[in-house]
Amino acid sequence: MKSAIAKLLILAGFVAGICVGAWGAGPFVQNAMAQSAQDCGQSYPNIPGRLVLENDKMVVQRFSFPPGQWEGVHAHSPDQLYIMLTDAHWTVRYGSRVTSGFSPAGSVGFYGPVDIAEDHESVNSGDAPVELIWVTLKESCSG
Repeated sequence: MKSAIAKLLILAGFVAGICVGAWGAGPFVQNAMAQSAQDCGQSYPNIPGRLVLENDKMVVQRFSFPPGQWEGVHAHSPDQLYIMLTDAHWTVRYGSRVTSGFSPAGSVGFYGPVDIAEDHESVNSGDAPVELIWVTLKESCSG
C-alpha cells in the first residue's frame, strides 16, 4: 500500500502539469474516454470527465464541477490520488452522514475504495467551478 501511495505522490506534480496543458487539447482528448478508463477510472453520473492520459499503469482524468452540482452516487477504486486545481468548497454525503469542508488549490490527497452501497456523493457548495484531477492506478482495479 505504501508503495502505491508513493507512486501516486511522485506522479502528482508531473501529472498536474500534463493535465493543465492537455485540458485544451480539443476533441481528441475529450472523446478519448476508452473502455478501460471507464472500467478503471473515476466516473460520476452527473459530471462528465475528460481523459487526459492513459497507459498500462494509470488513468488520469480531469473533472469540472459547476457550483451547486451534485456528482451523483458513485464508487471509488482503491489507490486514487486527487489534485485540486482550484479552491473547492465541498459538501460530502455518505448515506445520512453529511460533512462540509474546504480544499485549497494545489492540495493533493489519497482516496481509498468506496463501495457504491455506501451511498456516497459530493456537491460543489461554493460559488465558483471546481477543477480537479483523478489519478487511478490500474493495478488497484484490475480484478
